[in-house]
Amino acid sequence: MKKFGLPGKWLLMFPSKYLGGLFFFLMAIFLGTTLFEYQYRKSEIEHIMREEAALLIHALTEGADNAITGYNENSSLLIGSLFNQLRLLDRIDKKNALTSADLTEIAGSGGMYRINIFDRQGKRIAFNTPPDHEPVAQQCDPKLQLQPIFDGQTDSLVVGIRESSSKRGQRLVVAVARSRGGAITGNIDASRLINLRRQLGVGKLIQKIGADTTGIDYIIWQDTTAILAATPNITGAAPLLSDSVLARALLKRKPTTRLTTFDGRKVFEVLKPFIYQGTNIGLLRIGLKTDHFAIALTKLRTRFIMLAFLLCFGGLVMLNLVMTRKSEVRMAQAYERAQAFSSIILESMADAVVAVNADGRVTLMNIAAEGLLALSSLNALGKEVKLMLPECAEFFTLIMAEKRSSLHREFECNVAGKTLFLAGNFTLITGSDHSVEGALGVLRDLSEQRSMQRVINRQEKLSAMGELASGVAHEIRNPLNAIGVLAQRLDIEFSPTADEAEYRQLVRAVVSEVHRVNAIIQRFLKFARPPQLVMVKSNLDDFMTGYRPILQGEAEAKGLLFTLQTGSDATVLIDRELMQQALLNIIQNGVEATEPGGMMKIALFSRADRAIIEITDTGRGIPEKERARVFNLYYTTKEDGTGMGLSIANQIVQSHGGIIELEQREPQGTCFRIILPLA
Repeated sequence: MKKFGLPGKWLLMFPSKYLGGLFFFLMAIFLGTTLFEYQYRKSEIEHIMREEAALLIHALTEGADNAITGYNENSSLLIGSLFNQLRLLDRIDKKNALTSADLTEIAGSGGMYRINIFDRQGKRIAFNTPPDHEPVAQQCDPKLQLQPIFDGQTDSLVVGIRESSSKRGQRLVVAVARSRGGAITGNIDASRLINLRRQLGVGKLIQKIGADTTGIDYIIWQDTTAILAATPNITGAAPLLSDSVLARALLKRKPTTRLTTFDGRKVFEVLKPFIYQGTNIGLLRIGLKTDHFAIALTKLRTRFIMLAFLLCFGGLVMLNLVMTRKSEVRMAQAYERAQAFSSIILESMADAVVAVNADGRVTLMNIAAEGLLALSSLNALGKEVKLMLPECAEFFTLIMAEKRSSLHREFECNVAGKTLFLAGNFTLITGSDHSVEGALGVLRDLSEQRSMQRVINRQEKLSAMGELASGVAHEIRNPLNAIGVLAQRLDIEFSPTADEAEYRQLVRAVVSEVHRVNAIIQRFLKFARPPQLVMVKSNLDDFMTGYRPILQGEAEAKGLLFTLQTGSDATVLIDRELMQQALLNIIQNGVEATEPGGMMKIALFSRADRAIIEITDTGRGIPEKERARVFNLYYTTKEDGTGMGLSIANQIVQSHGGIIELEQREPQGTCFRIILPLA
């Protein structure tokens, strides 16, 4: 009050109406200041809730989009593989009509549960019965389900997931057109696909996020007809088109917020349409609790009344300063709660999240980002993103420089000496005045998907090449046998009048070459047929230790240092002879590529549900342009090579349900990594 006080004798000299006017003037100033402060703090709280809601809806949308994408990609790979198997059956059936006995043998070795062949009238003419089932009559009319194929509208059809006729679980059923007329159907166990849909589903994600009841009242995903997914406390909701706010929000791209009522209490609801691959598939509604909002408003109103009352006694200035400070503390606490709540959401996300400020310095990194990028948030926070994540820096710079709302990029990233293929969704962060405050990046690792796609492509290519080799071999074999028989007859039945020794030598050379070509044809036919496995449960360390002398002999014969690192403690189901052949083929390939004095190393270890064999050499390496071709049949860079060693090794590993990966080692050398499922 000293700031506005006057000497006491001066106050007594002023008329009472002037003193009253001065009092009301000062009261109006302080009341106006308090009212302004009330509105300002209220808008700040609303702004924090809007920012919190925007971050939450963005995280939920990205998570739902990734969940649907991951399920669709896995489902497409599985369906595509099943189609390929049925088309291969059709090619076999086109040459020789398949019988039920053939289908029983094929289904047992090919991994399919049931195969049916129908003629043009929809009559089942061949089928297999799984070993653990009794023969079951047809449960439905195939012409109804396969009508598009019978009518010639399509040559392939996904029937979908159906209950098996033996009531033993769900089956994924597909069909292809039969070259002889009719259709071929096949199904496999769909339990893994159903479990994947449950684990990656949007409903699972909504229930997981909604389980944190500290700040969320409910989450609803609905379209114009029904509720698609919601938290357990939701039993019903108003139709979208019956609520004008919901109907307008469905047509907007940006989030919409409002205060509404849920179970008799106020909630802060954020609304945003769920756009997946350009298609609007419903509206996401998230109701946030307004307890802290209501408490803050109540306290602000209380302070307003107290300040007005204390103003009458002349203590408004000091009280205003004290209450302002208290308000700032409350705002800081509300902000900390909002940050803590946002942190819970970010840390629960499976995708990596990285945020930078307008200066390009890292401000946020969740646990998934630390694991994916092999960085510690303590070391990364505050550092320039171009130093910590050089591959992502240009995308953060681009989105902030051009002020784009979002940016999607797929790129390679070098992490701890390993190259990852990442998909990044980058979002611009702006302030209330639309100024650029930074950017947020959500990163997802696509390396395993790309690796699996390469394995599938390699398998399809080798299968096609094997079929071609088999066809050519069969065509050559008959005339070749005829040539051999004729040459033998010439050697036995005829005698020339002159130069008999030279005649015998030439005829026997023809017979010898016929035998040699026939042996090559036998190798072709052997590769074209899947190997018959004799599976034995084996300890991987014991298996490799027992086979070590042969592998070590191959390396030491050329003057190479050989080391074997065991300790995997893994048990695998393998055909010991075939797996030994695959290992020997790879070792021989590495030995030939390594100069004397080099090194061959085999390391065994296990990871999750996989056993891994790493075979590393210090040879000249494989050029990048040739890596994709090394497993191709007959591809070789050696003058006397057949080009079948690595192809056969790859075929053996794949028949065990495993894969082979190839990795270039710096500064020189190659690493072949065999990954097998545990027993």
